Amino acid sequence: MKKKLLGALLMVASTATLGEASGFEVALFTGPTIATYKQTFTFAGGSPQVQLARLTVKDAPSIEADGGLAFGAAATFFLSNSFGLEARMDSVDIDLQSFGGNYTLELGPPGSPVTTLPVTLGESQTDLQQVRPWSLNLRFQSQGRVGIGFSGGISYMSAVDITSTPTLTVANLNASFPISLVATPVNPDQTHHMGFNAGVTIQIKIASGFALVGEARGFTFKRSELQWQSTQTGALSTVEKALLSSIAAQLEVPEFTPGFWTARAGLAFRF
Repeated sequence: MKKKLLGALLMVASTATLGEASGFEVALFTGPTIATYKQTFTFAGGSPQVQLARLTVKDAPSIEADGGLAFGAAATFFLSNSFGLEARMDSVDIDLQSFGGNYTLELGPPGSPVTTLPVTLGESQTDLQQVRPWSLNLRFQSQGRVGIGFSGGISYMSAVDITSTPTLTVANLNASFPISLVATPVNPDQTHHMGFNAGVTIQIKIASGFALVGEARGFTFKRSELQWQSTQTGALSTVEKALLSSIAAQLEVPEFTPGFWTARAGLAFRF
């Protein structure tokens, strides 16, 4: 499928000869990102439990993407005055805000616990690595002092890992247990994502060869199936370690879809 899409792009481009080439353009732009990912997690097989210790879920854990700034660079080889091939690199800042959830920790026989304690797996900022898609597009650009353009095509992005470091806190015990939950691809051979991008641009010429650029663009990629791995970053008792392992084993797998929208402004130069 990927080869067919790339072949189609090159086939369309080949309809214009090099003799018809009408210039080269480079552009730089920046602006905000609107991320689209949000997921609330459930526990498979009920509440995590180990021996006589059980966690009852009150508020389910969740992860929500929050977009920051996006930077981009594009180079277009125009095969005619209005049509060309565009290669672009985008660097997108996306943070994932995780909420670990609220629980009740029961110690003792099921149905008649000896002790019941509130537990929180606290909020944390989650790092998302390598959100830098590379794209190859077909581009159409109208001419005039104010020009409207459209470009779209295929995008490539390296695989991502999600790292979360919430703190497990047990009320009334004055105890906090720092832990780390890392979501990595289920398939270790998954090293990239293929997807699509499309955008609309407005250009306003300001000087010979130079133009102000406004752009709205969306990216979508194949869903990534991840798995949780837990590690402790502080001292935990045997029961606490077992509960942590149970949480990681039963917590719903994150199905991360790295899609986002950008709205950016910048400067283009055509020569």
